Amino acid sequence: MVVTSTRWRFDASRSPIDLALWNAFFAAKSLAPLQAAVEALFCGAEVNPSEGQPALHMALRAERPASICDPRSAAVVEQARVRLIDTAGSWYRGETPIRQVLHVGIGGSDLGPRLVAEALDPGDSAVEVHWLGTLDGRRMARLLARIDPQATALVIASKSFSTVETLTQAHVIRDWLGGDARSRIWAATANPARAAEFGVDPAQLLEFPGWTGGRYSLWSGVGLSAAARIGPERWQALLAGAREADRQFREELGASPPHALARTIDVLVRGCALPTLGVVSYAPELRLLAEFLQQLVMESLGKSAALDQTELAHPSSPLVFGGAGTDLQHSLFQALHQGTRRHPMLLLGSTAAEPGFEAWQREQLAHLLGQASALVQGRDDSSPERRLPGNNPVMTLLTERIEPTSVGELIAQFEHAVYLLSVIWKVNAFDQWGVEEGKRLAGAFGQALAGQGDCPDPSLQSLLDWIRAKR
Repeated sequence: MVVTSTRWRFDASRSPIDLALWNAFFAAKSLAPLQAAVEALFCGAEVNPSEGQPALHMALRAERPASICDPRSAAVVEQARVRLIDTAGSWYRGETPIRQVLHVGIGGSDLGPRLVAEALDPGDSAVEVHWLGTLDGRRMARLLARIDPQATALVIASKSFSTVETLTQAHVIRDWLGGDARSRIWAATANPARAAEFGVDPAQLLEFPGWTGGRYSLWSGVGLSAAARIGPERWQALLAGAREADRQFREELGASPPHALARTIDVLVRGCALPTLGVVSYAPELRLLAEFLQQLVMESLGKSAALDQTELAHPSSPLVFGGAGTDLQHSLFQALHQGTRRHPMLLLGSTAAEPGFEAWQREQLAHLLGQASALVQGRDDSSPERRLPGNNPVMTLLTERIEPTSVGELIAQFEHAVYLLSVIWKVNAFDQWGVEEGKRLAGAFGQALAGQGDCPDPSLQSLLDWIRAKR
């Protein structure tokens, strides 16, 4: 029960799937509806019906965007790509005075590029990137106190250019940059009009099409800050790795890791009623992968209504958790091994070592293999406190080396696995109305906190009164 791509090996042999069921996944009858759904995705069908949109994020990394999307969208994508490469390259090589980049964005406008920068940072860029997501006044004050505004660029990443957390910070930074701030502000957005109102020079706008979901926007101008940190050549290689995943997914669906991963997760969630998925990396470069997948998986699949507007009769998104392997072994792994609940685990690793650190790499792999064994096999002992029940399903994803093409391929594979799960479960992977409702209520409570409206939820009136009294 192993599937390989150009650079990754996915193994589901330590899951509850037997060989007969595994083989059934690859039968023509089972693959046909999924292949039709994949073709619909790539052909621009309305796969996001609640917003009347296709989902063509594959065009953002395609060599020829016009082969996937309409000519106007393709022109937008290509113009932004040229600007990204030119700007990121000049910053990376130190050809401008810019030495600090403040990347302001949250959710998909932060998680993807930050993951890439962390995983692929060679340490040779002329610029330092600071990722500013949540509203943290203390951090902002300390950061601005120690850097030079004349050597600082602001990158605003927001699809709508209306996200409160992002614009609140962007306004503070714009004022701090000084009277010539306009020359050092860039924006990645699908709403160029609002960016212009903010004061972004059209020549420094990296527009992307409206069908680009936030959690799929890494490949657009949202990736500018990551590209400036890793360098334009590595950025281009990242896109090439994602394109290879796209090609295999479309042309060889049954042999692709996204298909095997989606089928395995479906069995774990629906067949075994297991509500969690641990994503643990023994390649430290990918320590942020679980955080990225929390949004990609849970925002895409955390739905209770099917596409036909009926209520789902089965569980949907697992709760994703995880981080760096050996770190987690000293925190939550105790509960995984000896707690009363079973948790499916996806363990990732790489075989190639950083020169001079071969022993460290062997140690990481030894821990991956040891945990894979203990989580499944458990341990029998006459002393109850030493006994491990085992029986945690374990999947592994291994590659030779963490480098731009393998990381690009990996991220695209997860995107495609999520789409397949949405097809199998008959949900919309590309909307997030639960998030939108939370934002709406936050706005109403903000008005109430300012004394300009009533409390929108009477059950919280006493708490609101207490907060007002303490402010």
